[in-house]
Amino acid sequence: MQIIHLKPLVLTVVLALASLPLLAADAKKDAKKEKPAPKPKPAGTQWDAMDLGAFYSGGLQVTGEKGDVFRPALKGLNINLGSDAAVCFDTERLRFGLGWRGGFVKLPTGREGLEGVASPIGEVAFKAAVLPGWADAIGGFIEPKPPVKDGRELVSHGPLPKDWAKWRGLYVNGKQVILSYTVGKVGVLELPGYDAASEAFTRTIHIEGAAPAQKLLLATDTKLKASHNLAGATVETTAAGLLVLNLPATKTATTFVVALSASGLAPKASKANLPALTKGGATQWTPVLETAGVLGKGDGAYTVDTLTLPDGKANPWNSWIRTSGFDFFADATKAAICSVSGDVWIVSGIDDTLAKLKWKRFATGLFQPLGLKIVDGKIYLLGRDQITRLHDLNGDGEADFYENFNNDIAISSHYHEFNLGLETDRAGNFYFNKGGNLGGAKHQHHGVVAKVSKDGSKLESWANGLRAPNGIGMGPNDEVTSSDNEGNWVPSSRVNLMKPGGFYGHVHTAHTSTPPTDYDKPLFWLPHQVDNSSGGQVWVTSDKWGPFKGDMLHMSYGSCSLFKVMKEEVGGQVQGGAVRFPLSFESGIMRGHFSPRDGQLYATGLRVWQSSGAKTGAFHRVRYTGKPVAMPKELHVKPNGIEITFTTALDAKTAADDGNWAIDHWNYKWTSNYGSKMYSASEPDKVIGENKINNTKFGGEDLVVKSAKLSADKKTVFLEVEGGVKPVMQMRIRMNINAADGTPINQTIYNTVNKVAAK
Repeated sequence: MQIIHLKPLVLTVVLALASLPLLAADAKKDAKKEKPAPKPKPAGTQWDAMDLGAFYSGGLQVTGEKGDVFRPALKGLNINLGSDAAVCFDTERLRFGLGWRGGFVKLPTGREGLEGVASPIGEVAFKAAVLPGWADAIGGFIEPKPPVKDGRELVSHGPLPKDWAKWRGLYVNGKQVILSYTVGKVGVLELPGYDAASEAFTRTIHIEGAAPAQKLLLATDTKLKASHNLAGATVETTAAGLLVLNLPATKTATTFVVALSASGLAPKASKANLPALTKGGATQWTPVLETAGVLGKGDGAYTVDTLTLPDGKANPWNSWIRTSGFDFFADATKAAICSVSGDVWIVSGIDDTLAKLKWKRFATGLFQPLGLKIVDGKIYLLGRDQITRLHDLNGDGEADFYENFNNDIAISSHYHEFNLGLETDRAGNFYFNKGGNLGGAKHQHHGVVAKVSKDGSKLESWANGLRAPNGIGMGPNDEVTSSDNEGNWVPSSRVNLMKPGGFYGHVHTAHTSTPPTDYDKPLFWLPHQVDNSSGGQVWVTSDKWGPFKGDMLHMSYGSCSLFKVMKEEVGGQVQGGAVRFPLSFESGIMRGHFSPRDGQLYATGLRVWQSSGAKTGAFHRVRYTGKPVAMPKELHVKPNGIEITFTTALDAKTAADDGNWAIDHWNYKWTSNYGSKMYSASEPDKVIGENKINNTKFGGEDLVVKSAKLSADKKTVFLEVEGGVKPVMQMRIRMNINAADGTPINQTIYNTVNKVAAK
């Protein structure tokens, strides 16, 4: 295995001056033969500089001369055929929606490539209308739930029925991409290609066994002619303008070639053995890269270590590593980490020192992955289009088979259409969040928590009412949590402890015939100034991470922060709050796991949406140093006050002084407006503050702390509140006290009071 160390490499090229006259003369001779300069590739983001590999998964858009827009697929597999030719395959309908010459794809530029749609570079050679690629059992091309046009927004309600056709996945063999799917009960392998000599787009198709007569859609808009080399097959243009290949029934496995070209000449028989190409191909992504991690400094109980990424020009493929999910293998010295740019990397050498981290590019071309989970040694990746299970068939450290584990999730062309986070419960079922589209739901999965069965055969909407839910978590007892970000119907960031069938506030994604008039209350709200864009949640798994075993943590993407969560249940209603760890991160952390090896928290995230992160991707370890921890650990609401338990004994003089404590509170308004101002808890329509970052008018109505009483063990303080405690959306508890050893505790708890016990 070749390993390259990331050190500067300087090359010097010397050109002998004596050769200049000869070169000039040659240039004059060749001036007349010189071809026009190729069109420059359009400028874009750092993403455009990446070697994307043999394919790029994502939607595609073609804009005509008259401004008309054609989107060949929302779940598109854009395949680079070489010779400046490419095709777009629709993995929902199993059809080639577009073929073009002149280049590959121009990635979008909005929000660093995540907003907008990619477009083909070059001239379109053929199109196929958004129809099934293979006819149904009676020869028709009308899907049960056809796409719905809503202005410029195209919507797909999911793939074709499985008994009609099903996407199995793709194999990579060198630069070749072999498609795998079923039509009815018959398996099909297909190799798209381009013959530069005849300028023909080819489809080498292998039918895996006996098959009935069938119809194959080739195109609906092209000047090219169709030809084939299959005996008994015929080409026709239907009355509806469909260019179709009529296939005869076959008794055994059959391989044939279909071509679209200007000449219409029958293609040569293919020498490709498609089944043999599905066994694993040559290694592509060498060398293995090496980086050195950086251990955190400081004298606190926790410090942040950095696992240095081999990002951008630090790797031979200019891979833009914007870390969006990760998980550990059974040997926790090794992890898989995904990038929203479409890559999966394997990082090994995760030990105490982080001195020699080895990075192997494992997979590429995936559709904006924002979640990753390892189950039984296999990597499951959540993209915008599907959950993909990755297989290394020949053991060379690279994925050869990108299996479609489940692609039942519906999709539209809206920007917020992300799938976010991936977790499993104890039974092996998968859970992830689906973004809303900010307006009325266009399909059945907008703004839901989706649950996928352990075997991938079934997807269901488990809860709804989410807007932009970047965070999800799974507790040790199958507690499902999620977070949502401020926006319409979400007055401020909220963290939810969820239940099946729950509705979490975003009216547009309630999926009800009449709009809801109430919502399931969050575990807690967080002000915009504290967490403007929430991430995921994770539970502390052992005593190796200090005094928080079994407790929940919350990550902020927007403020690049980590919070300790305090929760309780009052009369069946959950509620709680959060306090920030005094730590800093290089990017917006949003996915976390505790390592089974060292018991430390590892967290990863990126910067694309609004975030205070300095870097576009980061991978960190939050390490417990063994020093004393002085933080709030538990919070309980009483009718006449607030009880706070700390991790350590407190200094009696400062903790029992009510002048060292301050409590204020306020409400938000649940409306269709973007976010909410801060409203009086006693006068519902009175605005008392602005819930915005860096706004000086931030604060609620003060509550009078009548007394502060310290428990006998000096770890719990009871704050008696004048007039008692009443339900409120946002409470802020500030303290300026000391631990018994003199350590200052100047922290703030942000909590929510959903219910107050009668006694």
